[in-house]
Order: sequence, then C-alpha cells, then structure tokens
Amino acid sequence: MKIPAPPHRLLLPALLLAAFATSTPATAAIKCWTNHEGVRECGNAVPPEYAQESHETVSKQGITKDVSEAAKTVEELEAERAAADQAREAAAAAEKRRQADRVLLDTFASEDDLVLTRDGQIAHLDSQIRLVSSHIEKLQANLDQMIERAADIERRGEKPSAEMIGNIESVRGQIAENEAFIATKRAEQDGIRARFAADIERFRELKGTAGGH
Repeated sequence: MKIPAPPHRLLLPALLLAAFATSTPATAAIKCWTNHEGVRECGNAVPPEYAQESHETVSKQGITKDVSEAAKTVEELEAERAAADQAREAAAAAEKRRQADRVLLDTFASEDDLVLTRDGQIAHLDSQIRLVSSHIEKLQANLDQMIERAADIERRGEKPSAEMIGNIESVRGQIAENEAFIATKRAEQDGIRARFAADIERFRELKGTAGGH
C-alpha cells in the first residue's frame, strides 16, 4: 500500500515544475518556499511574507542550486553576540595568562627565588611599620602630656586655650593617619602573601614540580 506524504512535506510535482520552468525565461530563477500551511510552492520570486524564511533556487530540471537559510531571530543574533563576546574574553584571558607565565619564568629561576623575593618585600614593609609604630609611640606620649596639662588647667577652674585644644586635636589626627598607614602596609603584606602563593603554585605547575621544590 502506498503511504501518502505528510501534509507539511508536500513537494511540487516534477511535471508541474517542468511546466512552470518552460513558461519562464531561460535566465529566470525559480524560487521555491514552504508556505504557512507547510505546502511547498514555487514562483519567480519569493513572496514578501516568506522572504525571511528558508527558500531554494531551483533549476528548470528541478535541481536545487542554492538554499537561502531563514533569517535569524533576535534571540539567535543575541546568542551569537554573547557567544562571540565570551570567546573574545576567553581568548584575552588566555593571552593574559600566557604573558604572565612568560614573565614568571623569565623573572624567577627557582621556587626559592620566589620565596626570597616574597620575604624581602614583606620585610621591607615590616621596617616601615616599625618606624611608623615608633613615631606613633612618641606622638602618643606627647598627646598624653598635653592632655594632662589641659586637665590640670581645668582642675584649677580655668579653660584650656584654643591653641592647646587645637594642638591636642592635631596630634590625635597625626596618630590616626599613622595608624591608617600601618593598616595599609599590613594589607599590602597580605596581598603579597596571596600573590606569591598563587605564583608559587603556578610556577610548580609550569615546571612540573607540583609536589614542591
């Protein structure tokens, strides 16, 4: 028993296509498309309502010469742009990593070099912290003396001068600034430790010595 073709896959009979071809100029292209009912149609030009859909250019012999894909939807175009953006970002990240690896290998000959450099940078910041801490101690001693003198004046029933109050506030400000400086340097030390930990791990990967030295 012959099984009829599904409605949405109906093809234009060869004889009808041939008849259509003989009625058109030799140079005219035959366009075939599928209408909204799923029926295949052909003509000299694709109707405007199907222009954005997939269609074919067919020869007089019924041979498909070219296929024009359906126009991409907004969603498809956005997905393509997103994929292209991700690809560019991935390529940029890979290039950045490649350059960082090159600098790492060119700068350090061994893991010991990394450790020595890390410890040297931390020690340099330690020296700054110690120096500023010493300065804070002196400022604090000076502040304590100034506050005590102001308290003595108040105990005598007098009011400290505006200059004395200003000096006290100035020293307090200097102490706060120096304490902030120390906090910044300690944060820098933490950053150095974290950065060198990552560099050492990457150095081991590049050298194939993940187990250590």
